[in-house]
Amino acid sequence: MKLHVFIAILCFAIGLSSCQQKSNKIVEPSESRSILPPNTGHLSELVLVISDELWLGEVGALLKSSFQENILAIPQQEALFDLYAINYSEFSSIFQTHKNILWVSIGDSNSIERTDQKWSKNQLYVHVKGRSEGQLVTSLKQRLQEIRNWYLKKNTKRRLSKLKRYSEKEIQNQIRNAYQVDLVVPKGYRVAEAEESFIWLRRDQPQLNLISNIWLHIEEYKSPKQFGKQRLIQLRDSLGMTHVEGAKPQSFMTTELIYDPDYELVKEKPYTIMTKGLWTMVNGFLGGPYTANAILDEDNQRMIYVEGFLYCPNERKRSHIHELEAVLSSLQRIR
Repeated sequence: MKLHVFIAILCFAIGLSSCQQKSNKIVEPSESRSILPPNTGHLSELVLVISDELWLGEVGALLKSSFQENILAIPQQEALFDLYAINYSEFSSIFQTHKNILWVSIGDSNSIERTDQKWSKNQLYVHVKGRSEGQLVTSLKQRLQEIRNWYLKKNTKRRLSKLKRYSEKEIQNQIRNAYQVDLVVPKGYRVAEAEESFIWLRRDQPQLNLISNIWLHIEEYKSPKQFGKQRLIQLRDSLGMTHVEGAKPQSFMTTELIYDPDYELVKEKPYTIMTKGLWTMVNGFLGGPYTANAILDEDNQRMIYVEGFLYCPNERKRSHIHELEAVLSSLQRIR
């Protein structure tokens, strides 16, 4: 993106008072403030401070391939982050309060340093330094996935912090009492259906042509096979057939297998499998993305399945699917 367009966006975000105080001083990575202002920018933006030579070479190619990788299980192509690459000389005070900053440079050492709240509150700043371009490439190949996960996890925490402030406390209490789990329920959700081992939460936003859904299903843990990929697909298909009917006869939700769902072990304690894919309607035309976690509640010998899915045709889905992922990450077992 052109630099002047990004500057205009930032000016709007930080407000008139910040714009009045900005200066043209170049802030070096070693500088920080004792009294921190609020952060600026959007969660899915990353300010990358890098020389033109590095950006146009292999270092830049690695950064683009990682941070602009397409989000899994979304029908349209949408990148994880919007990257804004600027040269060191352009890093003025208007940029330094941004939520996410990655500084890449050649220097006197090989190092990767993470600093939280360097120039603004709740900010994440990472400095990747190498003695040469080749050593930068080596470091990034080894640690880039980890660095990206720092930003993704930081964004999840930021989203959860905001969602908790305006969450549906009555529904959260209902879930706690009925299913012995804590789950953040964002504002606007309602209970569409509730049973002894299943609850369906739904939020309709007609002005956005958006329907967001959350499922919570509890079942007795009997075998590790319950966490197998095909078993989890069968589970969500049975839930879809039972609870989500279409407008036509014999129409119900199922998993879209044209896209092979992603399947990943994301945590050992508690044992958690993440799946992501697409859903569709049998004898219907609706569809969209889903993301789900299957969690072993070892203390209570049960499996907890929590899923978020969207109906959001022809609209960007990144922020909505990331919100659902944040909600799913909030689930806590009550021991």
